[in-house]
Amino acid sequence: MKVWGTAIPAQITEIILPSGGRFTAGPRLPMPPTFDALRIVSLGSGFAWWAVGIVPAIRTHLASRLERALAATALFLGGWAFLDAVYPAFAGVSPTPDVVFIGLRVTLISFATLALLLTTKWMARGPSRYDALLVLPLIGSLGLVWTELPSRAGSPSWGYGLWAAQQLVYVGASIVLSASLVRGRTDPSAGFRRRSLWTVAILVVAVAVSLSANLYATLTSAFDEGWASASLIIAAGLVLAVILPLSVDDWNKAFRGASAIQERVTAIYMFYRTGEPLVALASSRNLPIGAEQLEGLLAVVGNFVETSVPLSRGYAVTAMRYEGLGIVAVRGEFVIVAAVYDGPAYDALRGELTQALKVFEERSWRQLGTWEDATTVAESAAEELSNFLEHPERTVPPRLPKVPPPEVKSGKAS
Repeated sequence: MKVWGTAIPAQITEIILPSGGRFTAGPRLPMPPTFDALRIVSLGSGFAWWAVGIVPAIRTHLASRLERALAATALFLGGWAFLDAVYPAFAGVSPTPDVVFIGLRVTLISFATLALLLTTKWMARGPSRYDALLVLPLIGSLGLVWTELPSRAGSPSWGYGLWAAQQLVYVGASIVLSASLVRGRTDPSAGFRRRSLWTVAILVVAVAVSLSANLYATLTSAFDEGWASASLIIAAGLVLAVILPLSVDDWNKAFRGASAIQERVTAIYMFYRTGEPLVALASSRNLPIGAEQLEGLLAVVGNFVETSVPLSRGYAVTAMRYEGLGIVAVRGEFVIVAAVYDGPAYDALRGELTQALKVFEERSWRQLGTWEDATTVAESAAEELSNFLEHPERTVPPRLPKVPPPEVKSGKAS
């Protein structure tokens, strides 16, 4: 059945009914938000990057700073792609959602670049006490962007220009540090190292794409960031293909093993709090230390046993230079870990040793009541400490002598 009727011209807004009444067309109801194919792919990209961030949390429980930074980079990228997918559903409804979404996307990109820089820096140079300073330029530039957003929305401004410059510097530094990881990686675990290098390289590309898309869209107002966020689903898939097959041991070889810290540590020891030996590991590439140097090491750590009194679940650090080698020791509630290193690795070693000791004591404290009990978990401790050496080799653990130490510098580990 057909019903014929006369089309009402668009310009007629009022209809006079036969009864004399008047009918005025009301405002059009808003159409329900829809997701096109591009937005659906962007949404999938966000979930894929969140999966990349969850994998290291499941594999290693984020036991090291490097793993936490890597996971954070992926989670921030996933958040940016997710917001890019849902933004069109709220765009234009009112100015406030636009400002909030634009600001949140800029914020997520900012923290993704920071996490990426820390990931590459900790792999190439190790942690440092000054790493926290990298947050200050980020907070300053983000503050300017958020302050200008209500008046300028997504258009360029001098505050946005400062933010963009800071982001480009961070991404550029990440690229340089990533390139430095490639040089000199010819050891037997190069296959695992290639996995870590591929993962970091893909993360660098993904962050660079997200930043470039935001810059281009802001400067030209003619580019849809959805194309960039959707394309990153390929990068997320590649990272998942690299890291999903890795076991916990493989993960350690691939990521902790790629850190430059291994190339500088020559020996590592673990002692019970009363001085009895538990673990001694040395690099097989060369002799860790000579007899006289070993005596100096044991003198420092032996004095550390007598003089340092950490609080419950607290950690104290002592360090010194001896015959061109560095020695750093961390004392926990039950055991002491000491490492001999060559080169500028003190900041990296202090943080990594403290974290490793904390994880070990929290997991094994029931077996650490006496030295005899502690020997039952010495093997697992040796496996964890072997991550600090490129080619670990077991040696006979010495006992700490109680002799006056040379001059040392002491401090508290954070």
